[in-house]
Amino acid sequence: FEGALSPVAMELEQLAAQVEELQRRNEELGMENEMLQDFLERQRDKWDEGISTPGGAPMGKNVGKKAGRAAEKTLDRDEKHRIACQEVETLTKDIQNTKKTAEQNLDLLKALMEETEIRQAEVKRAAYEFRRDIVVGAENPRTGKTMAEKVLKYLEDELTTKDVYVRKMLAKNQTYKTQINKAQRQLKSKQDHDDLQYIDFHQLQIENQQFVVKIEEANQELLQLKKTSGRTVKLLNSMKKKLTMLMSEAKFLRDEIEERKAMLKKSEADTSKVVEEKEAARKDHKKLKVQSRISNDMPQVVDYVQQTADQYELEAMVRNWRRKVDISELAAKRIRTKLRAQGMSET
Repeated sequence: FEGALSPVAMELEQLAAQVEELQRRNEELGMENEMLQDFLERQRDKWDEGISTPGGAPMGKNVGKKAGRAAEKTLDRDEKHRIACQEVETLTKDIQNTKKTAEQNLDLLKALMEETEIRQAEVKRAAYEFRRDIVVGAENPRTGKTMAEKVLKYLEDELTTKDVYVRKMLAKNQTYKTQINKAQRQLKSKQDHDDLQYIDFHQLQIENQQFVVKIEEANQELLQLKKTSGRTVKLLNSMKKKLTMLMSEAKFLRDEIEERKAMLKKSEADTSKVVEEKEAARKDHKKLKVQSRISNDMPQVVDYVQQTADQYELEAMVRNWRRKVDISELAAKRIRTKLRAQGMSET
């Protein structure tokens, strides 16, 4: 029975070997098809223009007419080898280009990180200086408020510094442009005389790229400085408007203080006058009292005292009304001043 099964087992082993061989062949054909498909995708534009295939079969406009024969054509080993070599070269170039692009992107990211760190340090330094010079240094020790003069001086100094830096960047930018133009003229002159070697040309290209990058950085920095200058000018205008309002309010307060002083002086004069009138009334009262003792026909002292009291009361009422009129005029003047200040601020 074992002897009868041995041919079947051998046949099964042969079939298994054939299946493995077919699977391996299918994998190779699959990889080959993928390679040829990539090659066709890469060469589609060239073939559309009428360039012949590696096997010599023309493509392009005649591809529809010879589709049947093209379907039956197979590639030999040399053609497959040539296609594989081209694919290897293409893939190598793609890898090199990818590496080059990645290196450029890495350099760009490094430059951006360095610029970000520099900007961050500048912002921190500016915030520290603003806190030192304005938040703390410009505070009035008596009122606890920030003095507008120091704020304006700080902003003007910052604007002056920015303007100087902008002019410096413009001069540097102009210098770079002059150097680039000079290098381009030298390059053109060397090309005209065929004296330019490859290494010199490559070096000039590198310098040109460096100058272009520097000019681009300078332009970006100049644009950023212009934006910062615009924001600073806007803030300065706002501070000037606020300073104008504060100066108007200070003038109004000074006028009010002067008016209060005048009212106080007038009140002191009125008090002195009342004291003098009181002293004169006392003397008159004493004189009338003596006269009333001498003659009974004279008016009674009580009547005189009552009349004098009525007179003082009427004078007090008059002074009270005058004071109310002065206060009303002062309030009206203050309201008119505030209205004028609001009109100036709205304009």
